[in-house]
Amino acid sequence: MPKVSVVIPTKNRSALVAEAIDRIESQSVSRELYEVIVVDNDSSDDTRGVLEQKAGRYSNFRFGVQEKPGAAATRNAGLRMAKNEIILFIDDDVQAEPRLIQAHIDCHRKNAGRSVIGSVTIPWGDTTEPFLRYLRDHRILNPYTPSKGPIDFAYYHTCNVSTPANVLLKVGGFNESFRIYGMEDIELGYRLERAG
Repeated sequence: MPKVSVVIPTKNRSALVAEAIDRIESQSVSRELYEVIVVDNDSSDDTRGVLEQKAGRYSNFRFGVQEKPGAAATRNAGLRMAKNEIILFIDDDVQAEPRLIQAHIDCHRKNAGRSVIGSVTIPWGDTTEPFLRYLRDHRILNPYTPSKGPIDFAYYHTCNVSTPANVLLKVGGFNESFRIYGMEDIELGYRLERAG
């Protein structure tokens, strides 16, 4: 059975990342099958203290610090720290369901060498945000949820995606010329698709 390294980048979101860690550490599979790596993109809040506390609580948890700005460099730092054959990227605001890691493992066992793109449910029910209300009220597809049928690199959103580590390394990981957060994941998906 393949083992998973969960990589979570974060910056100045200590409360969110604390909840994300607790949720990903409450999986239906044994902690022996996965490790959790959080890379702090040089936060100025109390993120470091939260990560130290979580490292004392969870035996399969590690963290690092990345000073170079951007999600691409931060995720690459996590990729370099990873010890397992499957890398599962989630974001620091993801509230993982208990079977998330099991679902990724199951898909990789059936589809060796492929990326697995998972769906994300956004809790829009009580939102006051006008854009999210518009999407909810008009029943517009959640852009982070793959449609039924063929999908392409444009769905490679690192809020819930896994890929074999050797495949990620073969294409060079994330392009670190992306200095701000956004689109570095889709660009990586493009290169992964081109590589087969």
